[in-house]
Amino acid sequence: MRSLINGSVLDNRQIAEDIYRATIVTPDIAGAALPGQFINVYFPDSVKIFPRPFSIAGAEGSNIQLFYKVIGSQTELMSQWKPGDPVKILGPLGNSFEIPAPGTEIVLLAGGVGAAPLLFFRDRLYESGVKPKFFLGARTQNQLLLRADTKSELTIATDDGSCGSRGLVTAVFYEFLTGIDSPLTVCACGPDPMLKALKPMLENSNLAVYVSLEKTMACGLGLCQGCIVKNAGHNSSGDYSLVCRDGPVFNLRDIDFNA
Repeated sequence: MRSLINGSVLDNRQIAEDIYRATIVTPDIAGAALPGQFINVYFPDSVKIFPRPFSIAGAEGSNIQLFYKVIGSQTELMSQWKPGDPVKILGPLGNSFEIPAPGTEIVLLAGGVGAAPLLFFRDRLYESGVKPKFFLGARTQNQLLLRADTKSELTIATDDGSCGSRGLVTAVFYEFLTGIDSPLTVCACGPDPMLKALKPMLENSNLAVYVSLEKTMACGLGLCQGCIVKNAGHNSSGDYSLVCRDGPVFNLRDIDFNA
């Protein structure tokens, strides 16, 4: 159940180029959060009245973890957080990834800070005895959220080849898919062009693909209608969905990226 909470910063540090990891003390949200869900962070001292959504990247004990990239005035304010600073948060919000049935291999695929919700899912999978394959992409090694991982079988791709394979992470992932003929569940998060590039995979009936969409949200509750996505023709939910209310996790078959 979502709650409006006054949490506090436990830690906030830069881990990559313009990318920070924040740990926030918020017991109610940490205890209820599921992989794929997000929170809204409020900025009472900002001229911008709407909160910002951030995927929950981890939850342990009384704390949640966030990853964010400094790209505007609000994330610039976040980069200045110090331990003990108060943070007003609404969450957890949205739906979540689900652990597939036994016997189904699961693969995680992320671009940039889109790795955040998948890191949380990776933790829960590892706790259940599953060590997933994890394909992680970034423009350059300086923007990678991690370069080694004991909880997954990590494969890295960078656009400039500075770490791992050279090129798009989707290309590396497609190479892995060659010859796969057993049930496979793919969970992905990243920029829309990356997720759109996964659509051809749906021709393989052995694959189930779930994506966490990144959209600008104002309220996070479905009231402002600001995060609309077009549904594919066979979606029974109507012509459109709201990322905050109906997602952010969707079956890739249900989304029309060409709208």
